This record gives sequence, C-alpha cells and structure tokens, in this order.
Amino acid sequence: MQNYRDIIQYAIEREIEAEAFYKAVVEKVSKPLLKEMFLNFAKEESKHQQILEGVLQNKEAESHFKKTNDYGVSETVAKPKISEDMKLADVFTIAMKNEEKAMKMYQCLAEDSSSDSIKKLFEELATMEQGHKFKMEQSYIDVAYAEAW
Repeated sequence: MQNYRDIIQYAIEREIEAEAFYKAVVEKVSKPLLKEMFLNFAKEESKHQQILEGVLQNKEAESHFKKTNDYGVSETVAKPKISEDMKLADVFTIAMKNEEKAMKMYQCLAEDSSSDSIKKLFEELATMEQGHKFKMEQSYIDVAYAEAW
C-alpha cells in the first residue's frame, strides 16, 4: 500500500469481504432470527464501506467511529474451520476472529506509520473493527454460554 487512497481502498475491500461472509451465513442458517441478525451484520459492513468511500472523497472519518468495550473473548478461542455442519458459536467465532485480525492489522499499520494523518486514519479504522469485534463477542457469549442465562 503506497498511499492514502490505496489504504482506504484496501479497507473497502475488507468490508466487502466481511459483508459477503455475513450474507453467506444468512443463506446457511434456517432460523428467521439468525437470518435477520446476520443480515444486519452484513448491512453494517455495507455502511462501513460507504463511510470509507466517503473518506476517499475527503470526508472526515473520525466522526463515525467511537471507542467501544472489548471483552477480549476473541483472543481466547481458536478459529474453527468452516464446514457445512458448523455450530452457531463457531460462526460467531470465525466472525470475531476476522474482526480481531482486521483490528490488529490497522493497529500495526498505525504504529508503523510516519505520517500523523495516516496514523490517525489507521487508528480510526482499528476502532471501527474493534466495534465489530465487540458485537461478535457479545453474540458469541450469548450462544456459547447460553446456560448462563
């Protein structure tokens, strides 16, 4: 990635991939509640793609991304392999691990950046991904530890 536009375009491509993942899950789950939940996740990824496209047009990114909590659950579980007979908890595990990977990538890029404006951009993108990760962790906890409810 050579410049600002390449960085944002790369982030847009990751959001498109995430949206496609959630849409694929929608096609595989049978319960209406789960379909709705994953469709909402896909819509959120699409919104983030639109935000990033706005950034390409010199709009401010920082007003869109707010710090969220981080349960740190993703860091404690292994990423399962995708299979036809996956449990819902495994789907959430894959999703939160993907969000964790994206968050860490942006954090590393921010640390390595020599430009203050690009560093700030990467920090904002990491914050956005942390928000995604937090939502996946909440859903994972609800499913994986249902007996606690």
